Amino acid sequence: MPRYEVEGVQKAISLLRALARADRPMGASDLGRELGLGRSTVFRLLYTLQLDGMVRQDEETKKYRLGPDLAALGRAASEDFDLRREARPAMEKLAAAVNLPVFLNVPGAADVICLEHVASLNVVELYGRAGSTLPYHACPSGYVLLAFGPDERLEQVLAGPLTRHASATPDADRLRTLVDEVRRTGVAYGRDDLDEGVSSLAVPLFDSHGHPLASLGLAGFSVAFDDRLDELTDHLRAAAAQISEHPHPAVGQGQPTPPGDPQ
Repeated sequence: MPRYEVEGVQKAISLLRALARADRPMGASDLGRELGLGRSTVFRLLYTLQLDGMVRQDEETKKYRLGPDLAALGRAASEDFDLRREARPAMEKLAAAVNLPVFLNVPGAADVICLEHVASLNVVELYGRAGSTLPYHACPSGYVLLAFGPDERLEQVLAGPLTRHASATPDADRLRTLVDEVRRTGVAYGRDDLDEGVSSLAVPLFDSHGHPLASLGLAGFSVAFDDRLDELTDHLRAAAAQISEHPHPAVGQGQPTPPGDPQ
């Protein structure tokens, strides 16, 4: 079967994603080490992307961050995406009801992508903002998107590498078990999988044909979050029902494994 990928474009996209994941500007050497690319390749990519406004370089530190033209493209894409507009009112209502940040996440080629985010006035930000990415194997939104997405996505993630982010980051066997559980219950729960001391919940969103579109999630510090697990699950399901155009038959038939139960 012929392959039509353009390697240079794939490398440029990987570079942009690396800058999007970073919480600070990055130098060419840092980017090269993270992506496994040669220094000259990284410089050529950065130079080209900078010419088109996709990245910008700090004149003093000589390090790079995402550029204004890329932000404009992202805003245009978001504004043209109906799910984001339709989900926002329900997300705001959910965030106010539970006093926790709410996340609308969609599947990306390599990672989960945060499409929309509603902050909480009472909880410090946990997982970043719209446009940030999360690993499929280390967050409930990832478990949801693996459970209700194509089998090829799950097998690709299971093939690794499965980087360990915290004490409860699943290995391949545990991840497969979690995905099976999410298919059964329609809700994913995680604690200490991406960050220590942080718990989160996620449920799927579907279109009018019952096809999975995204995941809707909540996150908070475990000490308070886990005591409210049933309440938060009910609120999350209700918000998802407002957004989803079609209830999936697997959703709403169970509860996530609560803290302290065998996992």
